[in-house]
Amino acid sequence: MGTKLQHDVSEWFDARKAARLSGLSLAMVNYLCRTGVAEPTCDCLRGHGSCRHYSFGDLVALRLLKRLSENGISVLRLKKAMQGLRKHHPEITLTSLPASHVVTNGKDLYLHQHGESLERVFDGQFAFGFVIELAPIQQEIARMLDEVEDSPPAPRPASRGGNHA
Repeated sequence: MGTKLQHDVSEWFDARKAARLSGLSLAMVNYLCRTGVAEPTCDCLRGHGSCRHYSFGDLVALRLLKRLSENGISVLRLKKAMQGLRKHHPEITLTSLPASHVVTNGKDLYLHQHGESLERVFDGQFAFGFVIELAPIQQEIARMLDEVEDSPPAPRPASRGGNHA
């Protein structure tokens, strides 16, 4: 049975919904944001009492962090890697992924496509790492969105000047 991919790619999710869809606790989502490991890509006002808005790609990144953590990887060690993933690959949407797998050595993340060997680029040595396929995470979030029948999606928040891509 296929997953419907009919959700608006500009749909935003508050922290509570992001926690539910990613499988993380709200406290963990808040912690990851506070520490800069997984901040929402929305350029909205921040501060005590303001609502954070997460994109679909942010949800995939949060679910990825959950999977890595379940495999014993310290998410704090992945801070720079996760920031780079969201900065350089905002194309994680319902229908687009930058790679088929994410590979890590516990500190760095590598994007990997099917059919390509996994190796360190600088010296050609094969690297050991955890490989987590992104497509099932993408599909899980899409399937969960289809099943969620609660409140309508939050409106897209107003940005505070400038386009920060």
